[in-house]
Order: sequence, then structure tokens, then C-alpha cells
Amino acid sequence: MQHSRVKVDNFIDYNLYSMMTYFSDHSPYAYGHGSHPGVVHVGWLDNIHAYSKGAVDARLIEKMKLLASKPLQLYRGMHICELCAEPPDLVKTTLPNRVVLDPNCSWARWVHQRSGNGEIGVSGGGIVFAAPVLIVHYIEAHSYLPPTQFLKAVDEALIS
Repeated sequence: MQHSRVKVDNFIDYNLYSMMTYFSDHSPYAYGHGSHPGVVHVGWLDNIHAYSKGAVDARLIEKMKLLASKPLQLYRGMHICELCAEPPDLVKTTLPNRVVLDPNCSWARWVHQRSGNGEIGVSGGGIVFAAPVLIVHYIEAHSYLPPTQFLKAVDEALIS
């Protein structure tokens, strides 16, 4: 299933979406097109596979937020966090075509807080780490603990 987020006259199409593609931490990069030697995945979580949990330094989270504000590898569509349980009381307000949702309805606001598009990239120790921008959400909301090497690369990253 593909998710599209199309803005039309202040309304957003959230009807079509996709869940995050899962890749284990440190697996060779295999998302998108072409070959990417030396690039590995970090933080590509789903609701099936277990992941490391723990605390991440707030300073590193802020650096990741800055990196996520200028995402790389943008594709069409958005990924929604699979780890969050959708509250039953959310309301989807649609237009008569039943496809385009009002961005101010409770469901659209809830999805916006836990969806993302694009990646952050940092390098360290001869490895390039590719993480979805949702990594910040996974850390803050679900206590995801990325690998130490990734956190060190974030710490050493120069952000312009």
C-alpha cells in the first residue's frame, strides 16, 4: 500500500499510506534505487521486530531533530509509526469524495505527529548511517536506543 500526502485547498489526502519498511540495525542499505556501498540502516523499526531500548542524551536528540529538519532521500508519501496504537476516538473528517481529509481533524493531527518522509545521514568510523526521520519519534515515544556507533556519529556531525 502506498501513502500519498497531497495538499488540496487546505485539505490533505491521508487515505493511502504505507507502514515503515523494516531493516535491522547495521544491515546494508537497501532502500530506494541503486547501490550504496558502505551505507547501513539504523532505526528502521516496525511493530513485529524487537529493538533495543534505553535513554538517549537530550543533546543528541536535538541534533537529530536538526538533521531531520533537512531530510535526505525524499520519496513520495509518508510513513506512519507502526508502534503507536491509534486511539479509537479519533475522527476523520472527509470531503464528499471521501478521499481528502481535513488536516484539522483529530485523526490527521494525530498522524502528522507520528509520520515522516526522508532520512538523516551521518558518518563515523568509515560507515555511513541512514536513518528515517521517524528515528526521533521512535526515541522519544518508544525509547528506541540506536547503536552506539550511530550516536557517536551524530555527536560528531557538523550541522550547518
